[in-house]
Formats: sequence, C-alpha cells, structure tokens
Amino acid sequence: MRFTLLRSPVPAPPFRPQAARQQPALAPRTRDAWLDNARFGLIALVMFGHCLEPLAGQSAWLDTAYRFVYLFHVPALAFLSGAVASARADARLFRGIAFRLLLPYLAFQLLYALAAQTPGWPDDGPGGVATPYWLLWYLLSLAGWRLLLPLFARLRYRMALAVLLAIAAGCASDLGYYLSLSRTLVFFPLFLLGWQYSGLWRQRSRHVAARLLAVATLACLLWLAARWTDAIPWLYGSLDYASLGAGLPQGIAFRLLQIGAAIAGCAAYLSLVPRHASPVSRLGARSLPAYLLHGILVKLAVAAGALDLLQGRLPAAQLPLLLALSLLCCALLSSRFAQRLLAPVVTPQWLERRLWRDEPPVLALTRR
Repeated sequence: MRFTLLRSPVPAPPFRPQAARQQPALAPRTRDAWLDNARFGLIALVMFGHCLEPLAGQSAWLDTAYRFVYLFHVPALAFLSGAVASARADARLFRGIAFRLLLPYLAFQLLYALAAQTPGWPDDGPGGVATPYWLLWYLLSLAGWRLLLPLFARLRYRMALAVLLAIAAGCASDLGYYLSLSRTLVFFPLFLLGWQYSGLWRQRSRHVAARLLAVATLACLLWLAARWTDAIPWLYGSLDYASLGAGLPQGIAFRLLQIGAAIAGCAAYLSLVPRHASPVSRLGARSLPAYLLHGILVKLAVAAGALDLLQGRLPAAQLPLLLALSLLCCALLSSRFAQRLLAPVVTPQWLERRLWRDEPPVLALTRR
C-alpha cells in the first residue's frame, strides 16, 4: 500500500460539428460607463477632501466643504463596491481578497512607511501592520465587506441587521482603527445597499425629476454640513460614542443621522453621474492606483509648504483651484502609463500566477 498524488481528471472536450466550431467567439463583456464615471468622480473627491484636511480651521467655507464631501463620498464608494460584488463564497472570492486587497495593503503600508522618512513628512507614518495608515483602511474594510456579503445575502432582514451592527460599533471601545473594524461595520450598510439595489437606483434615477430631487438633496446636505460643525469625527466612523463625547442615546441618534445622510447623498450623487462612455470612463476603470498613491502627493505637498500658498486667498478661489488640482492628479494617476507602472504592486498578477492553484491535487489512497 502506498500514497500517490492524483490530479482531478480533466474531461474530454465535447464533440462539436464543424459549423459550430467556425462560429465567431462572443464579444468580451463591456464595462459599465456609469460605474466608471462615478468611480472617477469619487476618487477625485477623495483627493479633494484630503487636500482640504490640512487647511482645517482656516475658513468656515473650507470646513463646510470638507464636511460636505465626507457626508457622502466614502459611502458612495462603498455603494459602488457593493454594486460589483458577488455573494458567492468560493475560491475566487478568497483569491481576490488575498491578491487584490491584502497584498496591495501590505505593499502600500510599507511604501508609506518608507515615504514617512522624508524630511518634513507631516506625521509618523503607519503605526503597525494591523493599523491601516490613513487612506489604506478602505482595502481592509473592502475585504471585510466581501467576506460578510455571502453570509448576509442569505439572511432575512439583512439591512436592519447591518444597521444594528453599525450602531453597535459605536458601543465598542476596543474596535477603533484596529484592522479598520469600526469603519467596516459603520459603512457596511452602504455596501449592502449597493449589492442589493444598485440596478434599481440606476433605473429610477433616469428621470429628470430624480435629478432635480438630487440637486435639492445635495443642497440640504450642504446646509447640514454648515450646521453640524463637529461632524468630522462622526463621519470618519472610527471612534466609539464615549470617545466622541456622547452618551448612548445621543450616539445612536447621530449614527442614524450619519447613515441617513450617507444614503441620501449617495443616491443624489449617483443620480447626477453621466451614463455615456467618455475618456473619463476609461480613467475611472483605472482609478485604483490614483486612490492608493495620491496620499503621497498630498503629504509631500504639505511637507513642501505648497498648500500654505493658498493662505490669504479667498475661499471662493481656493475651492475651485483645489478641485481642479484634484481632478488633474486623479487623471494623471489613472492614466495607462501609471497603471502599467504600478500594476506589479496594485494588482500583483505576477505573484498570483506563481502562488495560486485553481484545483489542488487530491491525496488519494490506492492499493497496488
């Protein structure tokens, strides 16, 4: 008796007549221009918000714009991530999480740790492997959302349970920034909404009335951003209620306000996104490097004092200038050249091909 290593048998290809073999292959699946347009706009808004962050406290206009962007841009990113997610729990899910999320996370944690050694870098850099640095939290949260989705897709009252988890996250003082656990739970309802209702929202938002309502909704959110002056710590979604100085009833009320404003802002933004393909659509399809790398540009600009040049200018001039720079940087970092240059780190297919096996061999006991 001995052990032999057997591979799964490969079935012979079925016989097809000559006429069927000569049929042309099916055209490759085209990308959704609406999703790509929305993705590019949101990544540009992320850059815009990170440019506004060092200018906090200099102007009420800048602070209001900062709070307004944070009311909906991260929730909308979570919604779009859910719109393209699959609820199947198979090897493909774990393969994508390992090679498209966790490995880039580790690589960019190291990259930002090295960049933080630059003279004048405005912070200490990453605090450890398990504490995502600044914008890298999204990779860990996206991994968590994809792992939660196959379970929640089979649950009744899934949306109510997701909201309860978001509320419960504020009661736990030991979540915080560790592995981005708090943000994973806080923004998971938006991810779940994207998975379940993205098609319905896209269909309903075609009408002119929906777009007019979207403009009115964004105006209401701008008013809320001007009034809710201490909103930013709440909108980050990474602190518990006690750390935010709120009791349980007040914390639950603010968390529900945050989720409601996020859903309204997400729906309004997506209603205004163009649906036709354009050069922006191609940039949006390649926008992941822009998200991961723009933080280095922002930190270097702060270290060099470039953002200090805006001091003394009217906010009416600062806001469009920063938005234009954000759009330009997003376009450059989403170019085909940037994609090819950063592909070995952002999407390490070279490592994936060497490490991953689709069908591992089966250890069978055979008698000879």
